[in-house]
Amino acid sequence: MDTRRYILNQFSAISINNYLIVNLIIALSFTSTLSFSQQKGPLFELMPTAKTGITFKNMLTESPTANVLTYEYFYNGGGVAIGDINNDGLDDVYLIGNMVENQLYLNQGNFSFKDITKSSGTAVSQGWKTGANMVDINGDGWLDIYVCLSGKTAPDTRRNKLFINNKDLTFTEKAAEYGLDDPSHSTHSAFFDIDNDGDLDMYLLNHNITVIREFEFAKAKETRDPYAGDKLYRNDNGHFVDISAAAGIKGNPLGFGLGVNIADVNQDGFQDIYVSNDYVEPDYLYINNGDGTFADEMTNYMQHISYFSMGCDISDINNDGWPDIYTLDMLPEDNKRQKLLYGPENYEHFALLVINGFYFQNMRNMLHLNNTDGTYSEIGQFSGISNTDWSWSPLFADYDNDGWKDLFISNGYFRDYTNRDFLKYKGDYFFDMAREKQPADTFHLVSTMTSTPVHNYIYKNNGNLTFKDMSDDWGFANPGFSSGAAYADLDNDGDIDLIVNNQNNAVSIYRNQTQQRHPDRNYLGITLKGLSKNSRGYGAKVHVYAGGQVQYFEQMPTRGFQSSVTGRLHVGLGQQNKIDSIRVKWLTGAEQKLSGITANQTITIEEKNLEKPYLFVSAKAAFEPTNFSRVECPVYYEHLEYGFNDFKRQPLLMTMLTNCGPIMTTGDVNGDGREDIFVGGAQENPGMLFIQSASGSFDPANFPVTQADLQYTDAGASFFDADKDGDLDLYLVSGGYNDYSEKDKATQDRLYLNDGKGNFTKATDALPDMLVSKSCIAYADFDKDGDMDLVLGGRVIPGRYPEVPQSFFLENEGNGKFVDVTAAKAKELGAIGMVTDASWVDLNGDKWDDLVVVGEFMAIEVFINKQGKSLERSTNQYFDKPISGLWNKMIVHDFDKDGDPDIVVGNFGLNTQLHASEKEPITLVYKDFDNNGSVDPILNYYIEGESVPFASRDELLDQIYAMRSKYTDYSSYADARLSTIFSKADLKDAKELKATELRSMYLENRDGKLIPHALPDEAQFAPVYAMTMVDYNEDGNMDLVVAGNQSSIRIRMGVIDANFGQLYEGDGKGHFKYVSQSKSGFRFTGDTKSLDVIDVAGEQFLLVGVNNVGIEAYKLNK
Repeated sequence: MDTRRYILNQFSAISINNYLIVNLIIALSFTSTLSFSQQKGPLFELMPTAKTGITFKNMLTESPTANVLTYEYFYNGGGVAIGDINNDGLDDVYLIGNMVENQLYLNQGNFSFKDITKSSGTAVSQGWKTGANMVDINGDGWLDIYVCLSGKTAPDTRRNKLFINNKDLTFTEKAAEYGLDDPSHSTHSAFFDIDNDGDLDMYLLNHNITVIREFEFAKAKETRDPYAGDKLYRNDNGHFVDISAAAGIKGNPLGFGLGVNIADVNQDGFQDIYVSNDYVEPDYLYINNGDGTFADEMTNYMQHISYFSMGCDISDINNDGWPDIYTLDMLPEDNKRQKLLYGPENYEHFALLVINGFYFQNMRNMLHLNNTDGTYSEIGQFSGISNTDWSWSPLFADYDNDGWKDLFISNGYFRDYTNRDFLKYKGDYFFDMAREKQPADTFHLVSTMTSTPVHNYIYKNNGNLTFKDMSDDWGFANPGFSSGAAYADLDNDGDIDLIVNNQNNAVSIYRNQTQQRHPDRNYLGITLKGLSKNSRGYGAKVHVYAGGQVQYFEQMPTRGFQSSVTGRLHVGLGQQNKIDSIRVKWLTGAEQKLSGITANQTITIEEKNLEKPYLFVSAKAAFEPTNFSRVECPVYYEHLEYGFNDFKRQPLLMTMLTNCGPIMTTGDVNGDGREDIFVGGAQENPGMLFIQSASGSFDPANFPVTQADLQYTDAGASFFDADKDGDLDLYLVSGGYNDYSEKDKATQDRLYLNDGKGNFTKATDALPDMLVSKSCIAYADFDKDGDMDLVLGGRVIPGRYPEVPQSFFLENEGNGKFVDVTAAKAKELGAIGMVTDASWVDLNGDKWDDLVVVGEFMAIEVFINKQGKSLERSTNQYFDKPISGLWNKMIVHDFDKDGDPDIVVGNFGLNTQLHASEKEPITLVYKDFDNNGSVDPILNYYIEGESVPFASRDELLDQIYAMRSKYTDYSSYADARLSTIFSKADLKDAKELKATELRSMYLENRDGKLIPHALPDEAQFAPVYAMTMVDYNEDGNMDLVVAGNQSSIRIRMGVIDANFGQLYEGDGKGHFKYVSQSKSGFRFTGDTKSLDVIDVAGEQFLLVGVNNVGIEAYKLNK
């Protein structure tokens, strides 16, 4: 806001006779502002109590009958509600005290507040208070206050309160009169219009206070608990009626609701509900059916969620006009607290919970990016906002007025309740007391719990789906115990201030100094005024267009945790001082457009009766037609994995190595001019050959599979003419991990010779013995003698990961028999590493095919063909420095049309806890440390600048039993490093693998070098295991299809599944542009292991091989 105009507004009551005094104050203000802008300091100033007059403290008094062991949510803290209760243009503040009285403060301007609790009649002295909302519940234009209660008390002492505004700074409690004196164990409320009828209904978020054992889960799921289950109240002419069961709202006692947010997630014109649940019950995403009922569609929209879900917020974080969803959890940032928190993993137990409907849940913050097609990609780790400790209230807002929504997170829990050593001590104590038949002293146990304050977090939005931690720079470095929080422009100076409710300490009032620090940045405030009883325009959508960018807002003050923010929308504009246009879509269906709005002011937009209402369209219908359409797959093959748990065999594996299919290869095997396909199988589930008919159907062919062949796992396949008889033979690569022995016969490859009519016979004597689990085949006429020679990539030695397996170079003798010439012609290939893919490509233009090999913990390796005599390792010639990664797949093509082949390589991605660079690499140190015959792989990665072991104490002890005597508790392991776990003598002969790059890359072939360029950000959302090319828009430039994901992974890592199949448009110059999911039409789910483009009856089909599912198909639309 313009400084002169602001001060004049504040002194509008001063008479003209005081004109000189006003101007003197203005002059002093400019001097002060100029001086301040030249100073250095945090962006937010913590205002002293003496200045604000807000003396509130949420004091908790522990006792034998009131503590965290008698009421598990004892330390969850209280909420904050902000709103203008007297319509004077200044936002006022209501603060919740769990055990102390709530307090209401009147904003008097200039960060001065007056306590009007007693005179207003809003103190709640009885009961355990939790959440608060300021809402105009009766539509009279004045904000009322709704307060939630919980605790282990009698129902009548925890009835929620509704304070109706009397319009004179006093309130009258009328919850019973309105039907809202609910006695549930309530966390928070959300008021919104469920049926677009013009009044506000209410969702009541509740939680259980009793322990439910796992064997009771199934029964509990079918039970409706009157006090623990959530409720939905419909507003019937000012009286609220519980319609929960009829509306489809779950009311079971497994729901420990901690967060609720309202937004139209699918953009169909009706508001939906997101509920974040603590513990085992999954979060709910209730999609509004438009008829007063809801359906929980969470599993259809999201691939995985937070486990201990706490507060949540819904906001458009990337300015694409679609709402994104963020939930908080309790994963610490630092290594020590992580190690004190992590307990043992049980993969079978986790899988059983998933099967029984408790879904994929992991303990970390989750950012669900809206793909605009009805799916969300979870990218919290990519964005850098996944680890913020025991967190409560997330609040997205543009705190620095640069045009992008930043993120504040309140943080802290008064006791270290989840410390593994305490939990063990607690269990032992209760057991001992039971054995001795003595009463347990829970208060004694509480006193043994440590208390670790942690700081709140604030992140700057970088505008590229990532956030930068600005906690220190912006004034949030001090540790404490915070819970509820809310924002508002408390002094009307044009930037967003914060109020944070703390436990056992004074409330924190943060004054934002952006306007002083960055006077060149602009803003706009928007107040909405509805026609109906929804006077504040809840649910209205606001699009602000400025400087070629659109910002999207949805009016809903209920945000974060137990709190409600200002009802005034805040739009940061950066350098833009004028708004091109504003579009407002009201829930009634009316749409308004405003233009010519200048910045640095607050405007009021009033809903108008319009004859032509805006027609909302759903997300699915909004972008038809798509580039590809999902169709019934013409190739029916069900892929079923063997079901072996690799982690039982080697507890410190990062991912399972068993699940590597289904793979595919295509070719015309019977000479009829149509492409046929072979789909690879898994152990006990053999692959199948399909012959394409003239109509485009694919018919299973007779393929020689014996009982002995059921032991194989197909990891690679290729059709090529092995015996020079003019038809396509089939080579199958044997891979997998399973329960294979080190030199298991099931890892021997197979060659099937074609009779020219599509009939295959196994060539039992064509291949040398290669008893190692492999990953890929690459064929080329290496020596130009007219037949195809082979490279086979060794993937793993079963049971001995990550020891280097043998890779092979086979020379064709001309009759379809192959001999191993690795030692003679490619000696450095044999032990190159854990290979995942290989390709022949003429890199240097000498007309001889060279070889590129990639793999896990490998550099991208180049072998130059020395005119058919040998393959010479020449990696250093093509790279200025080795690029070691967790590479999975590559594809070769001249993408920049400069006459030489380029390479795209798929990597592990950036959306995990693992990050790697030259300075801070991931390392894998291994040997048989305890001399028991097994290999012990120790993964290390960097946290806060220091290399630490990834394994938790329990994981390490599962692998190396002897460590139990060294690390007797979690505390002793919390600060462990590789050098303290093992002695110098232990590490002397240990081997080390390294990864310095996790991004998927485009390697530009230029001037004899392979120049790395990272693929677009979306390609880094998940591991890439499959790629193919297609010119989808027929512009003559090859485009990329990229897919992957990884669900066969450590529970603690969590499934990585943010890639729904991605289309990248190539420009013929080596650049790739991500095509949105709503435009591409791709909606791959699961782990994609293979892709192939095939002609089916004159149309192009993209076939997708999904692990443990089968083959799916998408047709290219032209």
